[in-house]
Amino acid sequence: MSTDRDTVRSYDLVAAEYAAEAAAMPEWVATEIDAFVTELGGSGRVLEIGSGGGRDALELEKRGISVRRTDVSKGFVELLRERGFEADLLDPLTDDLADPERPDKPYDGIWACACLIHIAREDFGTVLGRLADATRTGSRLHASVRDGDGEDVTIHGSAAAPRRYVETYWRESALRSALTDAGWIVSDVRRYIGRPDDPWLSVRASRA
Repeated sequence: MSTDRDTVRSYDLVAAEYAAEAAAMPEWVATEIDAFVTELGGSGRVLEIGSGGGRDALELEKRGISVRRTDVSKGFVELLRERGFEADLLDPLTDDLADPERPDKPYDGIWACACLIHIAREDFGTVLGRLADATRTGSRLHASVRDGDGEDVTIHGSAAAPRRYVETYWRESALRSALTDAGWIVSDVRRYIGRPDDPWLSVRASRA
């Protein structure tokens, strides 16, 4: 399993709460959406990994992009369906990534914002390779991970109902190498600061 099970369960428990907290679009994510849509030429079919509450997909669709919403958390998938959207429960390490609407046509892009942080380091290259295999030559990728070393576990909630999140951090050099090895051509890695002391690496890449 690519994502720690406690992490998945933690998101399941607070899906609606998390979606409300993340509803506002961070400036840096808006910048990356602008670049991603421009690179796609304002159209195309995109696989979104880690749709969460659906904020990014809505913005992409406003710009003319068709989005397949997916998440490894059942809580998020159920929330999206309750809101009237099609969404699929999907683990990018183990599940079939082909588009059920167009099973013989590869995606034009992958949007994976702030979700691959939960992929174990030993599985990261495999996931990137599977995403590349699901796309056409020249397709576009956005992926963002936290900048740093090693792994971390954060605990939230109460003693009676703890929520545990496991995250993997990346440095730019290792991140670029993993992407290249998986079949992506990296055009840019940008550094952003989310909340104070929350550094991110944001990748813009294309399918080799």
